[in-house]
Amino acid sequence: MFRKIFLVASFAILSISAYAQETSFGLTAGYLNGEIKATEGSLSESDSASGFYIGALADIALNESFHITPGVNYGNAEESSFLYIPVMAQYYIAESGFFVQAGPQGTISLEDNLGVVNSFGLDLALGAGYAINENFFVEAKYSIELTNRLSDEVRDMFPDTKLKLNSLMVGLGYKF
Repeated sequence: MFRKIFLVASFAILSISAYAQETSFGLTAGYLNGEIKATEGSLSESDSASGFYIGALADIALNESFHITPGVNYGNAEESSFLYIPVMAQYYIAESGFFVQAGPQGTISLEDNLGVVNSFGLDLALGAGYAINENFFVEAKYSIELTNRLSDEVRDMFPDTKLKLNSLMVGLGYKF
């Protein structure tokens, strides 16, 4: 399933970049806070961990105001490692340098989950940022897990139980 999603996303990005006015590439890094939340019926329990992320991105400018920004980020929070794959639509507000962004994000756990937790999750990411100049930018993104991370076997035993990972990323980026 992951291969199919990756293939479709790659095709979409290549198709969009064919119509792009300008494409640039860059690096990003910063603070990561991950919150894991378990719910069963009306009961809820959560725990959070802090760490860092580092990654690469492509900025595909469709026009002055609208950009598509796919990326790949490695994140580590208290001995847990994840791969974040966002595809963000960015809208630049006039010529202020400020932008808002939203889009899907795949999150892959790099840990051995012993068949209890699915390694892949799909998120909705929302954020905002500021282009300091044509190379440097700052941004903050919050992603909300849309999928249940529990494996099918666990969900069959506990149908009312859900496990979700939400993430906050605040960082600095550089475009070449």
